[in-house]
Amino acid sequence: EFEEIGMYSNGYAPAKQSGKWGVMDVSGSEWLIPAEYDDIVRDELGRCLAQDAVFVRRGQQVFLLVGGEQIAGPFDDARPFSDGWAAVKKGEKWGFIDTDGSVKIDYQFDDALSFGQHLAAIRIGDDWGYVSRYGEIVIEPQFLAAKSFYDGSAPVQTRDGWRFITLTEYMEGAGLL
Repeated sequence: EFEEIGMYSNGYAPAKQSGKWGVMDVSGSEWLIPAEYDDIVRDELGRCLAQDAVFVRRGQQVFLLVGGEQIAGPFDDARPFSDGWAAVKKGEKWGFIDTDGSVKIDYQFDDALSFGQHLAAIRIGDDWGYVSRYGEIVIEPQFLAAKSFYDGSAPVQTRDGWRFITLTEYMEGAGLL
């Protein structure tokens, strides 16, 4: 029935039908987002939906849908929601928005990933570091690449290869203190 399908999360998965993308419930019987978009923005695991929010692509533009209704956009690019906010790109810079489409951290980064454990990987120039939800750079850009925090650690690439960095003030179940 589908030409392609992504990973499901929260009971839904991105699905391609008749050359267009939408978001389908895992039973395959109901579209949350009709298959009428050029693409659905997904994370590196293929998931697209969090906090009832999904980013859809029409041509080169990206729009935020919440509960199936367009809330914000157009953006030039976006990352799926995680930890309350999503990274979005306007022009050449990335910033962060909430599910209302309100800008929470202004467009100032050369690249960004969505938040994980109250920190988001951001790129300034060629180097990656981490910003807090207060907009403060808490780990200075120094890595060749960086990924999101999960369970207190995040993979980063240094000149010597990939390794994990660990939050020193992380407690299981409590998140970042």
